[in-house]
Amino acid sequence: MTVRGIILAFLGAIFIAAGGYINDCVLSLESFTNGQLIPIIVVGSLCLFVLVINPLLAALRPRLALTTGELALIVVLCSAACSIPGRGLFEQFTHTMVMPYHWNRVTPGWQENNILGYAPKNALVDVNEDNYDQVVGTYIMGAPRGAKAPPNIVASLVQKWQRVPWGAWGPPLLTWVPLVLLSALASVCLALITYKQWAAHEFLSFPIAEFNDSLIERKPGDLLPIIAKSKLFWLGFILLLVIRINNGLCVWYPDYYIPVRLSWSLAPFAQVWPELFRVPYGSSLLNLSFFPLVVAFAFFLSTEISLTLGISQLCWVFVALPMVSVGMNLSTDWVGGWQGWQRAGAYIAMFVMLMYTGRHFYTHLLKAAFSPGAVAKDQENRSYIWAMRILILAFVIMTYLVWRLGLELPYAIITIGLMLLSFVVVSRISAETGLFFVQPRWTTFGLLTAGLGSFAFPPSAQVICGLVCIMLCIDQCQALMPYLTNGLRLADRTRIRPAKVASLTMLMYAVACIIGLLVLLVAVYEFGAPTNMDWPYKRLPTMAFRSALPEVMQLQAIGSLEEALDMPWWQRLARVAPKENFLGAFIFGIVAVFFFSFLRLRVPKWPLHPVMFLLWATYPMQMTCHSFFIGWMIKKSAIRFGGVRMAKVLRPLMVGIIAGEVLAAVIFMIVGVLYYINTDQKPLPYRWFPR
Repeated sequence: MTVRGIILAFLGAIFIAAGGYINDCVLSLESFTNGQLIPIIVVGSLCLFVLVINPLLAALRPRLALTTGELALIVVLCSAACSIPGRGLFEQFTHTMVMPYHWNRVTPGWQENNILGYAPKNALVDVNEDNYDQVVGTYIMGAPRGAKAPPNIVASLVQKWQRVPWGAWGPPLLTWVPLVLLSALASVCLALITYKQWAAHEFLSFPIAEFNDSLIERKPGDLLPIIAKSKLFWLGFILLLVIRINNGLCVWYPDYYIPVRLSWSLAPFAQVWPELFRVPYGSSLLNLSFFPLVVAFAFFLSTEISLTLGISQLCWVFVALPMVSVGMNLSTDWVGGWQGWQRAGAYIAMFVMLMYTGRHFYTHLLKAAFSPGAVAKDQENRSYIWAMRILILAFVIMTYLVWRLGLELPYAIITIGLMLLSFVVVSRISAETGLFFVQPRWTTFGLLTAGLGSFAFPPSAQVICGLVCIMLCIDQCQALMPYLTNGLRLADRTRIRPAKVASLTMLMYAVACIIGLLVLLVAVYEFGAPTNMDWPYKRLPTMAFRSALPEVMQLQAIGSLEEALDMPWWQRLARVAPKENFLGAFIFGIVAVFFFSFLRLRVPKWPLHPVMFLLWATYPMQMTCHSFFIGWMIKKSAIRFGGVRMAKVLRPLMVGIIAGEVLAAVIFMIVGVLYYINTDQKPLPYRWFPR
């Protein structure tokens, strides 16, 4: 770990945090975080650097070239920074504080039921009739066009800074930024603690870290990484680079280029099995999307995992079809529904299994955290003991802050606990299976509302819990912990102490988050909100209030609204009323994970992993299951006819395919930026990664 490496890593992380919104929402380019846990901005740039720039530096002067350790640190910190600009934080952070005022104005039902009145004080920006246009109107529309430009760049920056109504934003930022930083601190501690158990005691493979390591591993004196010495690497790299560049040029020049087709519709086969369309996500089995990156990455997974991912949607159809046939409603959104409740139960069961597997190590750290002399007695685990102590402190402070927002203490504990639980489970999925695109697609406030009912968990609690979930953990795959978990393994493989990397990551996150937030607000008030993106513009900012509105109306209809809002939580628990089908779905998820975990431990060569119940019937599996199945077939065939040696021989080919895909995405991002700078117009979007 060198000073040069640390500086470059921090600069790269700050660029990602500050430039992510402009890239995604202003220029509408391929998102920085697409590829999720294999973020294209990091891995694509890494490919460009190790294949072109670093060899040139080494040829010019060997000391200029970055070492393997420096590259590893840059990848770790920049990957962790990808948790800031996307759905991990910024995609919904400021929008959720201001956009509810706009939707309240255009939604009569909200006004009639005073739905914004359930938001806690200082959770949203300070808006009144006098400053609405400045705070909300300019936020949506951006700066007025056609005005006289400032005389120089300094005056322009000052003008942009002054356009932001900082006074209105101060209170909510003071409310949410501490929670964001504490959540990051808890995630760093959890990543460090679980990494020791998973790497040293359970010997997980960490496929994403293994892939990144294959790109940066270089012998002293060589210009290129070891993997680039293989002809198969260059075959896969050039093939996918050409295909993606050709398809991108087809978007820009459709009259001159012929696209390489990578998706097909098998809808005519529905005549053979028409019941398929009755099952949510069932029809997706007939839409074959071929992602070479996913097929190639299946080579880094065990055949058990790739088979499980490949047939997950088919298994879901077989399980769901009988329930649909008897009239059960399986429809699900991000707030609730049968699928979401089942996955919530599966996540909780998986967490219990993880705690059981690592019970000796975690119990030891927990006892040592409350023992004053534990660090002196156990020098080997001193970093992990301190991590446990800081985790406990962060949990207590976060719970207190959420309680101070107005959420009653038991619900505040459950909210923070389930948030951290979901971080751990998604990180485990990534570390064990190598899956880089995950959507839990269930929320704590939706789970509590369905499990307790609108009286025991009243609308005020739903809104507060909903805002906390939306701000901190709406998409756990892009949270800090999964990125860092893979990063710690990469650092460890390059002989950098995980504890040092964890400390640097937390420092980087705090710096990049603050700088990125300032850039974000200036950019939004300059360019306007992304009105063409329904998810951050409408769905997320309104989610907590939309879910509470029917509960408010239901309680009003039976005359129990005031009673539910005034009665203390322990008295309301006597009137718990779970929603229809909730208990069956929740228990199914728990039992299924426990049962498959038992079979996996006790039955030799059991072919399926219990992770299936956490992933099926989600958008990532809908898009990638066919590719995982194709990847499983290729790897299985290679092992069957050529043995393990054949799988190792084909490995550079798969690395080249992945590198070619992500580098092509970076090339189009660079071209898009240059096009915007020269023409002041948005480039034509060419996105192929599912998000």
